[in-house]
Amino acid sequence: MAEMGAGDFEPIERSSVAEQVAKKLLDLVRTKNLRPGDQLPPERELAAAMQVSRPSVREALRGLQILGVLKVRQGGGIYVSSLEASDLLGPLQLLITLNEHNVNALYESRKLIDGGIGRMAAERITPEDLTRMKNMLLVQRGLINDPIGFRVSDVEFHRVLSDATGNPFLVRVSTSLYILGMEYRRIAAENPGVLGQSFQDHERIVAALDARDPDAAEAAMVQHMTNVHLSTVNAMDITP
Repeated sequence: MAEMGAGDFEPIERSSVAEQVAKKLLDLVRTKNLRPGDQLPPERELAAAMQVSRPSVREALRGLQILGVLKVRQGGGIYVSSLEASDLLGPLQLLITLNEHNVNALYESRKLIDGGIGRMAAERITPEDLTRMKNMLLVQRGLINDPIGFRVSDVEFHRVLSDATGNPFLVRVSTSLYILGMEYRRIAAENPGVLGQSFQDHERIVAALDARDPDAAEAAMVQHMTNVHLSTVNAMDITP
């Protein structure tokens, strides 16, 4: 459990107390004084350390739980979440629901971001990661008729590809956009030909990476996003 005392915090203004408590805790997360998995002190200790009331602390903690920054574990105790995109985007997905009005905007964004990732990865990918992606293709070839297995492998394929850029901001943005489209990707994966097309796209991407050709890698990624966009729209059309 992280230890905190009054010296860790400056006195808090009395206006919007709960909001300022939340901001103080977020600052501790940003500066890594609180890390993923750390347990927060009990409400009474936080209230004493921050010189505020327990109801204000309780309200702030509840808000940070809604945002996915904090989690309550079975048996009690409030902990900092993993801070992964899946945790932080959970609440956002309740507000940003993929629909016919914004699906074009999502994939417009993915073409821009993932196209850039392809270009950068072609310049920076390590031989080890390239070998790993080639091995993934061998696995994916046998999963074209297994939607669940292919989706699991697809997540890893795109993760290794974005990690190859060495840019954590691009990784986070790409992962976030990927997650927002996940609901309809599950449906699309059941349609004949969709996984076969994704596999062919992946082959072209890896071939461009292997050739260290940034232009070809970017074009392959943009084409992949175009195909994913089309199959997603088709899945949305058949969803009741």
